[in-house]
Amino acid sequence: MKKIKNILVPLDGSKSSLRGLKLASIIAKPIDAKIIGINVVRYSLGFQFPVSSEIKQKQIKGAEAIIIEAQKSLKENRVSFAGKILKGENIGKTINDFLKEGKFDLIIIGSRGPDPASEVFLGSVSNYLLHKSKIPITIVK
Repeated sequence: MKKIKNILVPLDGSKSSLRGLKLASIIAKPIDAKIIGINVVRYSLGFQFPVSSEIKQKQIKGAEAIIIEAQKSLKENRVSFAGKILKGENIGKTINDFLKEGKFDLIIIGSRGPDPASEVFLGSVSNYLLHKSKIPITIVK
């Protein structure tokens, strides 16, 4: 097994994504790995309804706040971190496409997002990545 250098952590502000970030921090610190935290902003509300520019701005500000909070937390623990905001219609597919662009060794993701009701209609992002990702994945409850 190769050395873990880059850990991808999808962040959505949910309790389970924050637990994923904490686990990533515990793993990354002693091996000097870097955590890449991402947040995906969706520009439709499912069923292809467009989102107003006001709502888009609110979503981007929310994503920025999540990334900044993660960055502060990891800086205090002296863990290397880079944050990125992605835009896409399907969160799981957007993350999986991003994985193909970078050199990641591990994904750590929360088991549920901020809106468990959306899983009924859209499917679970963690479940999507579990089946589509080509790299190891840890799902945190």
